[in-house]
Amino acid sequence: MTDLERRLTAIEDQLAIADLRSRYCHLLDGREWPAFIDLFTEDGVFEGLSAVRGRAALTEFFVQRVPAMTEEFWHFCSNGTVALNGDRATGRISMEYLSVMNGVSYISAGHYDDEMVKQDGLWRFAARRLTFYFLAPLHEGWAGRPFHNPAT
Repeated sequence: MTDLERRLTAIEDQLAIADLRSRYCHLLDGREWPAFIDLFTEDGVFEGLSAVRGRAALTEFFVQRVPAMTEEFWHFCSNGTVALNGDRATGRISMEYLSVMNGVSYISAGHYDDEMVKQDGLWRFAARRLTFYFLAPLHEGWAGRPFHNPAT
């Protein structure tokens, strides 16, 4: 592979990873579960409000438990970084999360730490780890509030 081909492949991979991360937000917010779960590898990991591994556990968590915690939610991600290493990549992306739980509007922020792999020409999450900085009722604000899960 020439230097130009390597550089072009790296650009294509970075664009595909940006698309993967965007589709994550859109499919999750739209509750399009089969397409959403397909964003993960067969043994993919999600760690956040819970830790789950594999598509069956991911499906149970996102299809059953997430909707039980919140009536509505919207994810907004920005400031993504990516470090490519062949068919593997790591990165961090900032996240703002708005939700409605028990009729109360919440605001939160945090970041995802991602491990991604390219399989059969498609990038997928091998692991996505969520760190919340805070989660607070919108009417109270977030100053000085550590993360807590009001659904528990």
